[in-house]
Amino acid sequence: MSSLIGGVVNVVNTILNIPRIGWLQRGGVPPQAIAESVGGDHVLLTSYLALILCNSAHKVDSDINADKCTSMALIHDAHEALIGNVSNSARSLISNWRDIETRLFDELQFPEELRNYFREYRYGLSIEGRIVNLSDKLATLIRACIYARAGYDTKELIINYKELIEKLLSEFTGDVGQVISNTVKPILSWCDDRAITHTLSNESPQ
Repeated sequence: MSSLIGGVVNVVNTILNIPRIGWLQRGGVPPQAIAESVGGDHVLLTSYLALILCNSAHKVDSDINADKCTSMALIHDAHEALIGNVSNSARSLISNWRDIETRLFDELQFPEELRNYFREYRYGLSIEGRIVNLSDKLATLIRACIYARAGYDTKELIINYKELIEKLLSEFTGDVGQVISNTVKPILSWCDDRAITHTLSNESPQ
């Protein structure tokens, strides 16, 4: 096995066993929330969302690269193999958190192309990076809404993430912004106030 492949296997094996710290801290959530891993549930959902959003945006802007989006999404949490999943409250106390994450990602010694992708994602340097950032937040919101529908109190998280997602959506403009907004809005409608009060229907977002 090459050193690169071996390194990737180690990263994936590690993040598959790293729990999402926010669910652990929150308490009062279902067992599957506690079992949710960074490298399994979250990265997979983020990657699918990024692929859908980038493919949709590519239809109105051929410069948007869906393959690049998917690559970014797959690696966006790889550095957590070295540091674990750090809570948002802890991150907010560290002014240069993105710089720290970038240095950690570099320690993984992935090819330069992937290191550049991570920088684009983490600093929002490209539209693909900003779409992956949006997808990351959407993945967490969707999971919180699913738990709310099952009768668990994720109200605060839902409110906070909906506000953040609305802000991120406002940063996309023109035809691309319209396409992304049209794709995301049904998710926000599905996860509306009824989800917070645990009375959503069983219908999934279309």
